[in-house]
Amino acid sequence: MAPVTRAIVGAALLSLARPIGAAWATVQMLTDAKKAGMPAKNCQYCHSEAMPKKPDSLNDRGKFLLNDMQTRQLKAPDMKKLNDFPGGKEQK
Repeated sequence: MAPVTRAIVGAALLSLARPIGAAWATVQMLTDAKKAGMPAKNCQYCHSEAMPKKPDSLNDRGKFLLNDMQTRQLKAPDMKKLNDFPGGKEQK
């Protein structure tokens, strides 16, 4: 494959991946939640479904992160903000 063709294909793939990443949870978000000290084990830590098919399948924790993301005009949720989620230890 010619270098120019590779660049065009790469740019096309990135343009497709970018909107998807903004709308859906990623494995990196789960990893970041764990790094922030949260007991996240799977997607249901922030979603109401085990394998979320829609971005609006958020539980209270996910809605908290989405609200924070929109308020602070972030491109992705800040997993460290989970430390500020209201509730006791059992809610974290």
